Amino acid sequence: MTFKRGAGNWCPAAVLGAVLGAALTLAPGAAGAQSASNRTIIEHFNIIAFGNEYTGRRYGHVRKWRAPITARIDGDPPAFFEDFVSQHLADLAKITGHPMSLAYSARMQREKRVAKGLTPKSFNMFLLFYPMDEMAAVVRKQLGPRMDHELKLLAAGKATCMARFFTRDNEIRTAVILFPATHPKQYLRACVVEELTQVLGLPNDSNSVKPSIFNDQSRYFELTGHDRRMLKMLYDPRITPGMPRQEALRQGRLILDEMTQR
Repeated sequence: MTFKRGAGNWCPAAVLGAVLGAALTLAPGAAGAQSASNRTIIEHFNIIAFGNEYTGRRYGHVRKWRAPITARIDGDPPAFFEDFVSQHLADLAKITGHPMSLAYSARMQREKRVAKGLTPKSFNMFLLFYPMDEMAAVVRKQLGPRMDHELKLLAAGKATCMARFFTRDNEIRTAVILFPATHPKQYLRACVVEELTQVLGLPNDSNSVKPSIFNDQSRYFELTGHDRRMLKMLYDPRITPGMPRQEALRQGRLILDEMTQR
């Protein structure tokens, strides 16, 4: 997943490696209009939820989260970055009905806003904010070579930020998002919106999907109505992790038809 335009003291290195070691399937991490027809939304959902822009692979089953998402920021980004993350997680939770929140950052620790009782194992979404040379060292220490492809794209300037999610039996268990600490504020906002959205189970990008943040040629930096409908559909309880693609598309059309009738 790419966006092509233009230090926490509590480092989860060992824990993150253990969590990801249990994951069996890796999927790379990567804006729709209310006026689009339900048929178009389904066609685009088929592209975004079940495709891979790098390998051309088509996935046969739904991939999504079951467990609540508990995110942490590692590194020490500017305050506005943490605000972007908190705001977008709240927006995604409202759209999907799936619980998610930011629970740790260096700033939260300094301001004594980290909830008591959390342990490194409490987290399943890791947002890494470091300069690129430090980013590579941190990622390789935690994950070995599993995100070397993403690091190479970032280092070559072919991507602004990158993400990958890790699944077991098509249930997304963990996500890692890389935010190089070299980009201006507007790029970071766009990165937060795109990457946090895509690791929910809509990982692909396509220039045929528009208007959408999932289109790298678009000028959309926030979720469009098109994107929100796909997210809402994906997290409807009738669509489950591991559901075969054709059944998910059939259920999705029923869900969209119900949305239209409301």
